[in-house]
Amino acid sequence: MSSLIHRVFVKRAVTVDILRLDKIHALAPGNKWFKLALNLSAAKAAGAETLLSFGGAFSNHLHALAAIAQDQGLAAVACVRADSGCDLSPTLQDAVAWGMHLHFLSRSDYRRRHDAGFVAELASQYKRPYLIPEGGANLLGAQGCRGIVELIPGRGQDYHAVVLACGTGTTLAGVSAQIADGVQLIGIPVLKAEAYMAADIQRLQLALDHHRANWLLDHRFHGGAYARLSAPLQEFMQGFEARYGIRLDPVYTAKMASAVDCMINKGEFAEGARVLLIHSGGLQGRRGYPQLL
Repeated sequence: MSSLIHRVFVKRAVTVDILRLDKIHALAPGNKWFKLALNLSAAKAAGAETLLSFGGAFSNHLHALAAIAQDQGLAAVACVRADSGCDLSPTLQDAVAWGMHLHFLSRSDYRRRHDAGFVAELASQYKRPYLIPEGGANLLGAQGCRGIVELIPGRGQDYHAVVLACGTGTTLAGVSAQIADGVQLIGIPVLKAEAYMAADIQRLQLALDHHRANWLLDHRFHGGAYARLSAPLQEFMQGFEARYGIRLDPVYTAKMASAVDCMINKGEFAEGARVLLIHSGGLQGRRGYPQLL
């Protein structure tokens, strides 16, 4: 077993392991380095001097981008969904300490982040900018996430299912292109995304030239909203951490782990099944939940 893959539990004859991406890359743990690596290479090849992206006050993506930009000697600008007079979150405090400039956007302006004209106007204010979409959700981000599978022996051929949390679907698209044949990939959306996420993943797969029908999205476990930590989810999360010694984040991996536990309890995995969870990091975001500190 890979040193990054740990046995978590065996329950109802289902074996559950976890790939600890939270243990890799100090500056950009979890899936963030995989999403950023090829974007960073493209930025350098284009002669860019400024990395420009979008995110919220506790964005794991912006946190990783700020750290990587400082390490690589590049300027970084975060277009943040927040009021300019607000207190900075611990995430944004870190980003500013690492040299990232914060460009605050109102909620209405932030909703225009996919408007090419609006983004071009923002980018024109900075020196030789290179745009990385919110969450690293582009083709290069998906291509980079193929590398996650290289950390799984046999590209996961010994598992019946691989499960990961989904915010944009970018990681799932990359993993889907690389995972071994016969493995079922299950994405757990962490927000209400029935109307668009599957289509977004299919577009990325088309761009990757790897349109494989080896995945599904299970929309039962988003909890009603992005970043919502309900009392039952908090109870599950804290019990999981106490029992197995693996810290989760409340936005992504707690929902994923809770989903798998629920599916096992309902008998949705066959007896003898082997399931691999992908821990996508995000632990710095726990600072947004005082009840977890």
